[in-house]
Amino acid sequence: MQNGRRRFIIIVALFVGAFVLTSMPISAAPFQAGQIFIAYGGSNIGVLADTVSLAGTPVQTLSISPSTFGTGTGLAGSGGIALDEFGNLYVTVQNYEGITNRRGIIKFDVSGNIVRKIDGGTTTDFRGISVQDGVIYVASGSGIRRFDATTGTAISPIIASGTSFRDVAFDRHGNLYALLSNQVIRWSAGSFSGSGTVLFSIPAQDPRAMVIDEDSNIYITFENTRVVRKYSLTGTLLATYSTPTGTGSLIGLDYDPGTQRLFASHTGTGIGQILWISKIAPSGTTMTAFGPNNLSGVRWLAVYPTPEPAVTVLLAAGFLVLKRRLKRR
Repeated sequence: MQNGRRRFIIIVALFVGAFVLTSMPISAAPFQAGQIFIAYGGSNIGVLADTVSLAGTPVQTLSISPSTFGTGTGLAGSGGIALDEFGNLYVTVQNYEGITNRRGIIKFDVSGNIVRKIDGGTTTDFRGISVQDGVIYVASGSGIRRFDATTGTAISPIIASGTSFRDVAFDRHGNLYALLSNQVIRWSAGSFSGSGTVLFSIPAQDPRAMVIDEDSNIYITFENTRVVRKYSLTGTLLATYSTPTGTGSLIGLDYDPGTQRLFASHTGTGIGQILWISKIAPSGTTMTAFGPNNLSGVRWLAVYPTPEPAVTVLLAAGFLVLKRRLKRR
């Protein structure tokens, strides 16, 4: 009887834990799980639905005016975009507050309101961006810049000052990764100082963005060859994903752990500005286009993650076991 009661308590605890994981902060309105955020048009962020249905339906448009993105397709601009664990949205901008060549970050809350503007000064380009544990990390042409996500205060020192980075990303263990024009660098969790450790070299084919899945596989977009490559932590090339004919400059990249799909942004029109592919797709598979095909000046993108399959399974299992237990009683 005591063992049965103990099992019942454990089951209820698992059920409650799974419920909390799937309800915080994923359900925050109006930003919702599965939505795709894409920087485009000089000063806009398109909110699209979604990573599950792959409909690409416009939901709303956010404006960061008077701060503007670089509308050119080269790296000499901004438009990096990321979400934190609470659903707040962050975007890197150039010409901050209308000042030529000034860099900055715009923060939106989960309701789409601008709640903070962070002045990055007249430093070199702000590119990819990531947010971890209340700190904003920005890949710039002169190191990885950090800012307090709540106050906007700059955090010193600059990581790898003087190095020109293109994107930054975190794995689920809190390790920091940075993308160079020909290398991937890593810093161990809690030790973000120095020049980091070179994980492996990559082809110098104008890499733009990087993301890491739950298995620590690393995905990188390559502009010159219009492909996304999948690497292991040791640099082994695991897969190469092609893009459809007509793909423009291949820029942004993000991953949804719930659907286990990769999403990329590009500047081409007529075939949709968003591409997707499953993380388990075999090498050589061509990514599929979906979404609007009339966006201009497309830059990076970010996805609001859906609940992971393991959590969903745990929640369903908790329901079934709890139901059976109650019936027996």
